[in-house]
Amino acid sequence: MHSLSYNPDYFQKTLTELVPVLSHYLKSSSHSEQKVLIQKPIANILAELDFSRLISEGGGSLPEIITTLLGHCNHMLDPRYIGHQVAVPMMPAIFADLVNGVSNNAMPVYEMGPAATAVERGLISWFLGKTGWQTTGDGVLTHGGSLANQTCLLAARAHALPQAWEKGVDGSAVILASAACHYSIAKMAAILGLGTAQVIPVSVDEVFRMRREALTETYAAQKAAGKKIMAVVANACVTATGVYDPIRDIAEFCREHNLWLHIDGAHGASALVSQKYRHFLDGIELADSLTWDTHKMLGTSALCGAALFRRKKCLDGTFRQQGTYLFTDQQKEGVDISERTVECTKSMMGLKLFFNLAVLGEAGLATHVDTLYNNTRLFYTFINERPGFSCLCPPEANVLCFRYGVNSALQDSLRQELVAEGDFYITRATIHGESYLRLSVMNPLTAEQHISKLCDRLEQLAGHLKTEFK
Repeated sequence: MHSLSYNPDYFQKTLTELVPVLSHYLKSSSHSEQKVLIQKPIANILAELDFSRLISEGGGSLPEIITTLLGHCNHMLDPRYIGHQVAVPMMPAIFADLVNGVSNNAMPVYEMGPAATAVERGLISWFLGKTGWQTTGDGVLTHGGSLANQTCLLAARAHALPQAWEKGVDGSAVILASAACHYSIAKMAAILGLGTAQVIPVSVDEVFRMRREALTETYAAQKAAGKKIMAVVANACVTATGVYDPIRDIAEFCREHNLWLHIDGAHGASALVSQKYRHFLDGIELADSLTWDTHKMLGTSALCGAALFRRKKCLDGTFRQQGTYLFTDQQKEGVDISERTVECTKSMMGLKLFFNLAVLGEAGLATHVDTLYNNTRLFYTFINERPGFSCLCPPEANVLCFRYGVNSALQDSLRQELVAEGDFYITRATIHGESYLRLSVMNPLTAEQHISKLCDRLEQLAGHLKTEFK
């Protein structure tokens, strides 16, 4: 065994050397002292890491390796990061990753991770309290929203097709989902044995909000075709545009027709912690299941998602797994979480949210959500009033689609130029065939001055490209 493999003194020495390296990365990011987006060819990065030699011979210095690695990482804390819907991790959550690495208490059964299991169960109760399901519901943490969506749809399948676990599906089951649903819904339909063609799109309005009348029409057409509606999937909020589906209207329809309603709230469910913005989830208590990611709006590093259920029995009846080396009928402490998940081994992911709550409190997280939502509204006003710019719609969450001019090809070229430069990181979206530039306001440090400089640069780039797009 190598002398450094399990040497606590090596850990302490290396950590001491790493603290200034990591602190510099965070401080320089927050002050925009470098490019926010850095992209070099894979071969260049591996060469700078001396990858081939190190994996062959070892002997590497982790502080040197990490310094090089960070030089090729995006800078999430940079206020100019307005890109994808990934949280800028709060400082308490960062320490959770360290504790997870040190302890590695995997959680298939309680005895393998008692502290982590206890924290997860406590957090599930906290989540349920926000949905109104605290006395009837249950849930489980998963590594991300896609797995949470899968868990919720598995529960919907067990409810609608109780023989499916053993005998599979017969082809009559369909899912009615917003035409703007996340791509993981179709992916999970394929994995569940339904097939992507059995995800029936419900049409949306001009900003991708599900239309209640379209749900009525789609439901009637599928029933007339002899289909069994396994679930209805609505958004809170839509990934591309940030708008919320009318949850109460949809939920009342589902109640009337005895349909399972799943809300994909991976991004927007965090508004439930806000007194100012929780009204966007009005009616959530009537749904049957909910996906909620903490690594989007609650300041945790990736990954941590929650699959939540209004009725505990629905989660209890979802999985029928065997594994006598893990699960027994003997009396024992705690709860074996992996009996209720797709996953067996899980990281101590709940520590991320627990540490944020423990240090900042619920009020701190509510302020964080409010700040991001408030700032997005300010940026909407600023951009919409600037000559040459226009926004798709007033924001509901912290996502904002906008354009400079009206040419779709120009928007795509502008975004490509920005990404190549690396001084700003924004994304794009196609809305009813038209290209839009897109902001995800994930960083509370992003201010109007950064949006002003972004618009300045877009105007300059458009001027350089004007002959191409006349």
